[in-house]
Amino acid sequence: MSVVVAVRGNIGALGDLGRAVRAQDYPAEELELVVVDNHPEPVLPQGPYRLGPMPCQVVHERRPGLSRARNTGIRRARGETVLVTDPDARPEPDWARRMAAALETTGAYCAGGKVVPYFTDGSVGEVPASVLQLFVPPTWPRATTELASPYWVVGCNLAIRRNPMPRFDTRLGVAGRRHLSCEELEFTVRAQRGGHLVVVVPDAVVHRAIHPADLTPSAVRGRALWHGVSVARLLMIHPGADIYDSYRLRDALAPARLRSSAGRSAAAADVARVVGLRAERLRLAMAGRSEHTPSAEKSATTKEVSHE
Repeated sequence: MSVVVAVRGNIGALGDLGRAVRAQDYPAEELELVVVDNHPEPVLPQGPYRLGPMPCQVVHERRPGLSRARNTGIRRARGETVLVTDPDARPEPDWARRMAAALETTGAYCAGGKVVPYFTDGSVGEVPASVLQLFVPPTWPRATTELASPYWVVGCNLAIRRNPMPRFDTRLGVAGRRHLSCEELEFTVRAQRGGHLVVVVPDAVVHRAIHPADLTPSAVRGRALWHGVSVARLLMIHPGADIYDSYRLRDALAPARLRSSAGRSAAAADVARVVGLRAERLRLAMAGRSEHTPSAEKSATTKEVSHE
């Protein structure tokens, strides 16, 4: 089993992740850690490296983008199963074992484990549910079950078999200042439409870091707006996919929500999400129309577009 983590800008979080991987109650000789250095110039030495007690392999992917970096790590991984997580995520000690067991008992191609928040400043403030769900899903099943609404998976806690070779769509996923998301949702939609079983595993737990900077009003609005943009792109890739796409503006701005500070914060996030989704839908529609003009059709024959 291989653990793949892509890092860009948060190198300092890798040490604790390495210790969490080393602490897994899974045979050490059957577990490898692959770190993808996604900086333009390498920050970590390529090849064998140690993160505290955990040996790892470092590979460099200079092209920006979380999806692209994860794809590079998956290609370099040697395990029959790949666990995907983030540098500042903290898996519980039985994570790898429970993910492996879920895949084995169900025969699933992909499994999404439970993600719970941990606040890095040690405090738990009043975070509205509609804001918190920008980071972690609010609902989990009691037992391992096939992925379906109202559940979804998160990219910091995935287990995927390497046959067929997993690939995240590079039109989604964080890339530079574009805080795109939904790369894991697109992957699971594509997998299910391809006839593969995807399951949700509530007892394979990863703690996702939420930093104080993530919860500032501007950060929440930005994350929500990019989420809306990402959902619009996902629906373009998979028309008719059964996923959440937006609140109605009249629901977001319901008077009852605006009577408290928490309600106003949630309403602002919902408005930003709707704006992002509708604006990106309009942009994609206009781009689609322009691609069907005679000049666009002529130029399209001279170039190749790759969605690695």
